Amino acid sequence: MSSYQKASLISVDQAITKGRKMLLLPRILMIIGLFFFLFPIAMLFIAIKDGPSFSTNAWLIAASIVIVCFFVCFYLPFRFWSKRTTRWKLWAFNNVDNVHELKIAAVQANLCPAYGTFMDKIQIQSAKEREQWRKLQDRFDFPDIFKDDSTIPSVTEVFYSKMNSAVYILFGLLFLGIGGGIEYLVIKNNGDFTSQLIPFVIVIAAICYIVINIKRMLKKQPEMVLDNQGLTTPGTGFLNWDLIFNEKVTRTDRGKRGILYTFSFQYPGGLVNIDVSDFNVNKARLERLIRVYKGRFAAGLS
Repeated sequence: MSSYQKASLISVDQAITKGRKMLLLPRILMIIGLFFFLFPIAMLFIAIKDGPSFSTNAWLIAASIVIVCFFVCFYLPFRFWSKRTTRWKLWAFNNVDNVHELKIAAVQANLCPAYGTFMDKIQIQSAKEREQWRKLQDRFDFPDIFKDDSTIPSVTEVFYSKMNSAVYILFGLLFLGIGGGIEYLVIKNNGDFTSQLIPFVIVIAAICYIVINIKRMLKKQPEMVLDNQGLTTPGTGFLNWDLIFNEKVTRTDRGKRGILYTFSFQYPGGLVNIDVSDFNVNKARLERLIRVYKGRFAAGLS
């Protein structure tokens, strides 16, 4: 038995959870430090472009400030992040039950760069740490060790979140009231056609929004069904897990419009993108369900 085939290994989820906790502080420090490093550089460029010519002493002071900011605000946070990342990945890839899943999950969660990439190469590591990291790549030569999760049922039906729909309905009612009130005041005060049209559009949009979410709450048919054999969606029908590949759940920050979560996968019929933002399963749970069900299918478990 290989030295990597250990009797007691941790799950991918446990490794990812610990990684997020370990790297939270380094990430925050890097973001803050990058701002304080770039700010004096930006001010220096503005001063060079629009200000008077620098004297020798002024150049020395400016250069000193940039060097100090680079060391304190950029180098030290980057070194802290590098060491924490290295410490986590050496531990995780040595103890996790499935290194192939961990590699995908870690890159998607931005916990560590993929082996051999530019970001991996520029991380600050000792020669011993880099050698350990290189040796850990040998684990990919061994078959995956699937660890089932008994808490996950054989079939999971995914619906729209009733709680989200209820909140959206309340907002719809609020805008319906606002639009209706404005419309009443405009008509009462003999407003022109344009003034009457805007609140009318608000009322119609609010009614449509309310109807859509009521339908979602009352819908009996699930939006997705995951089980030990495959995945069912309204657009694709049933697909065995061996026909599904490159599956991932991505997070997109849309600013004021909120956060969009998209479940995408490829199959022989093409590429599928499903908006799962309002489903009753979060990103981490959906990723876990997919890993377990695909693992059961590959292991021949019913």
